Amino acid sequence: MEIPEQFFTVHQETWLFLGSCLLGLPLGLLWDGLRLLRCLLPHHAAVVFLEDVLLVFAGALLVQCYAVVFARSALRYYDALGCFCGFVIYCCTVGSVMSRIFSRIRHGRAMLHKCSHQICCGIWQKIRSVFVGTPEKKKKLRKMSENA
Repeated sequence: MEIPEQFFTVHQETWLFLGSCLLGLPLGLLWDGLRLLRCLLPHHAAVVFLEDVLLVFAGALLVQCYAVVFARSALRYYDALGCFCGFVIYCCTVGSVMSRIFSRIRHGRAMLHKCSHQICCGIWQKIRSVFVGTPEKKKKLRKMSENA
């Protein structure tokens, strides 16, 4: 009966840590995807909380799968630490650029909403004046109907 090797060398542990740092990249991409969703479709705080819980569970699942595949099913603290470090590095580099892009998207969405609201209100007032009339016309018609 052969006992499987249970220990990693320092060299192997270093590569495992660097590999777990790369796990921060897909986690950061998921986070940016959720931020983009929040930017385009603002929603209730409870939904934002559920999205954050989803992100945490995705990160935990990612680290666990990494440990099963690459670390002989042994979850070590440096796997989670490496994933967190990779996520922080992503947020400080690519995430800051994405934050500026999302800010511009949010600003563009607000401007588009403002312009479309003005156009729709103008069209609505024209339709209302044709079919319902202006408030002055309504008062005049009401007086005429009372006198008749």
